[in-house]
Amino acid sequence: MSDFDTQNITNIHEQIMADPTTWRLYGTLGCHLCEIAESLLLQAQAVADIRWQSVDIAELPEQEMLEFADKIPVLVTATKTLYYPFSIMDIMALT
Repeated sequence: MSDFDTQNITNIHEQIMADPTTWRLYGTLGCHLCEIAESLLLQAQAVADIRWQSVDIAELPEQEMLEFADKIPVLVTATKTLYYPFSIMDIMALT
């Protein structure tokens, strides 16, 4: 991997993790489990102060994309990682 590629991975990771209070839901377009996970987050957000963003793994560098490819949806917070299946109770326990 060239220095340029390494720098790009670092920059993308820094951009994604720039705000540690915002959770990341890693998934991809057309993933029905990812849609369920988004729905759970929206339900949790209705009763708790949760900020989150979807991250499409197809837009990540190949190595990172491959790390998530068989695990999505994955919810990442500053301190925890939840791999699907997870429930509304699991999400609420993170708050």
